[in-house]
Amino acid sequence: MKEFAKWRTQHNRFVEALNEIRLTHSMSGVEGTGMLVMGVPGLGKSSILKSYRKHHLENRKDLEGPDGSKEPIILVSVPSEPTQKTLIQQILRASSYEGSIKGTAEELRQKLDEFIVERSVEMLILDEFQHFLPEQASSNTRGVVNQIKLVMDTHKLAVVMAGTPPGYRSIAKHEELYQRFAHRQVRLKPFNADDRLKEFCKYMHACRRSLEKKGFGIIPLENEEMLTRLYLATKGIPRLITHLLMAAITNTGPGETVGLNDLRRAFCGRSLNPALGKFDPFSAPPEQVNERARKALKAARIEDSKHWTVEA
Repeated sequence: MKEFAKWRTQHNRFVEALNEIRLTHSMSGVEGTGMLVMGVPGLGKSSILKSYRKHHLENRKDLEGPDGSKEPIILVSVPSEPTQKTLIQQILRASSYEGSIKGTAEELRQKLDEFIVERSVEMLILDEFQHFLPEQASSNTRGVVNQIKLVMDTHKLAVVMAGTPPGYRSIAKHEELYQRFAHRQVRLKPFNADDRLKEFCKYMHACRRSLEKKGFGIIPLENEEMLTRLYLATKGIPRLITHLLMAAITNTGPGETVGLNDLRRAFCGRSLNPALGKFDPFSAPPEQVNERARKALKAARIEDSKHWTVEA
């Protein structure tokens, strides 16, 4: 179960995001360039960032040399209520920097500048960038945003920022920074049983195969009826799908096959989709499930369109 919880499959959007990060990274040293990876929680943003960093470093043969070690990528989670000072401190903590992280914002900025040059840093990845929102930042948001812009321009860094849709609205209000991130943007969306049916089918097939390789039997998950039930139960969010399958496995004895009743018990024992109330997508008739799924998809599309609307 631990292995399955860590398991990831590179579906189309996953691969697209990795490729866009690679292209952004390739501009390092030419100009300060940025990219946004956005989506609601549970879609795999952090997994994409970690995957890129891991595989990029594994393929580099020049990280150790006569002039010392290189650290081409720094991956950092933006702290809650960030200030210019705490953001720089978090970046230094996430790196291999071994010096003191005490001092004024200006002193810390100098330490970061020196580290970037010394270790040949090429790309900065900032996860959870929605913490830049004015209501979450404990100081002037513009000051924190300008700090990122300054680092990008000074060192010609590639910068990737990942976060939830509200973070996009925050960045979009800062024209001088947004322009640097306008070229490459990946908007991740949940799977559904309509326009993403084929991709959803491949994803659930990969999930089932992964479970079978780990010794768990499970009913087919890829037919249209089951995909509709799964979409309604989990809103098509990979993290919730994983939680559902893990709960179903827990309810199954050794040598047994995970069936519809196991999925029903797993769903009823957790609040994976509070909007459904007492409606059980794994026991309701197909026509009722289809009707609820159509309404859920319509509501999800309306909500998604609101995510990218920036008020003047």
